[in-house]
Amino acid sequence: MVQNEAAQNASDLRNDDEEMDWDGTVLSSAFTMKQPKREYVLDNEQTGQQVVVDRSVLLGRKPSADVPEGAKAVKLEDPTRTISRNHAAISFDQNGTLWIEDYGSLNGTYIIRDDVETKVERQPMELEAPCTVRIGDQFFTFSEQ
Repeated sequence: MVQNEAAQNASDLRNDDEEMDWDGTVLSSAFTMKQPKREYVLDNEQTGQQVVVDRSVLLGRKPSADVPEGAKAVKLEDPTRTISRNHAAISFDQNGTLWIEDYGSLNGTYIIRDDVETKVERQPMELEAPCTVRIGDQFFTFSEQ
């Protein structure tokens, strides 16, 4: 009986780990199955960088190349070195709704609307244009094209 109980506990831990892994994944295939009908732009006036958001995107100082098919990784210009390697992701869900998630960055990801800054924490937040997105200490105007 002790052996069966230990096996069940090990199985429960594996299931918990699988659920935690899925919960932390914004760029899963579910987010890249349907191409959005809209196109958005992140525009950093300070660096002159523009990022077209026409599909799910991983943003960072040096983002990993491991993104699901249909998504892209974009290297953000970071003159002040406040952007993490894999900092944040913007994803489209199956209905075309945009979501932004911070990947546990040191300097945070924020949505600014009507002079109110909201930190993106622990779980994806819905992202609506127009607004300002702060990644580290870089400010991006987020707008629909």
